[in-house]
Amino acid sequence: MYCIGVDVSKQHLATYDGERQRTFPNTRDLKELAAFLKGKGNKVTVVFEPTSTYSRSLERLCRSRKLRCLRLNPRVLPHLREVVQGRSKTDRTDAELLWQYGQDHGPGDLLEEDRLGHILKVYLSCYAQAQKARIACQQLREALSHDPDTPAEILEELGREIGRLKAREEKMLVRAQTCIEKDKEAERTYALLLTIPGVGRVTATVLATLFRRYAGTNRGEIVALVGMDPLEYRSGSSVHKKSRISKRGDGFVRKVLYEATLAAARFNPAVREIYRRLKENGKPEKVTRIAAARKLLLIAHAMYRTGQPYRAPKASGG
Repeated sequence: MYCIGVDVSKQHLATYDGERQRTFPNTRDLKELAAFLKGKGNKVTVVFEPTSTYSRSLERLCRSRKLRCLRLNPRVLPHLREVVQGRSKTDRTDAELLWQYGQDHGPGDLLEEDRLGHILKVYLSCYAQAQKARIACQQLREALSHDPDTPAEILEELGREIGRLKAREEKMLVRAQTCIEKDKEAERTYALLLTIPGVGRVTATVLATLFRRYAGTNRGEIVALVGMDPLEYRSGSSVHKKSRISKRGDGFVRKVLYEATLAAARFNPAVREIYRRLKENGKPEKVTRIAAARKLLLIAHAMYRTGQPYRAPKASGG
């Protein structure tokens, strides 16, 4: 088995194959990497960490060449760094760590095409971009509206731009939902998620896409993919910093879940309970909402895996 670790970035692919490090341009067709791997036969294992759109070309290459892959969860690589640093003072690149993981856990699996999952991701990325631009535009208009010297036509133009961006948000969301309706499995998941109190069409669409793209994940893995896994800081036996979430995963999914807690903390008994308990213990609002968002994610993921609709938890006896 020929194993190669690939550290993916926007413009480059840094690789290591046990002998030397190489860098290839991260182009749409990955012509240089494809030519290099062609001479390695068909028993090739590619190890990488998915990075949204930047790893799509690599995934496509692996599918077309029928190369086996190990796609690492975002929480694995930081753990590997800690293990290596604890044993040696020498720095190892991420590509080397990925290669070592492949040596220990190969040969990996063949990737299956999930065109719907990727199309949904594209629509949601466009939705997120329009939403971000609309919020920025609203904030600018609000600030300028308090300045008496701001020309009226500027405020009018900003108002029209806000309306245009709102329409684009809705257009992208409708396109995503239309795709979901054409796929029985995706439609079933979407309908299932809508049974959760506090989950609306945006949250259901985002989670249905997430679960489809990362099918087979467990509780810990799905939490890490969203970047809600805790990070603890320790130095020796005496220095400890407050833990926080890693924020290494999909920031848009994390934002949608965070916003969904406003409704879920009111209408979802399980989410409301954890929100109430943390508030009573004096936790800050941001901490309580992150915990509530994590709970909401785990409820949705459990329902997706079991295929069972939402059931309110039984009230404890007094």
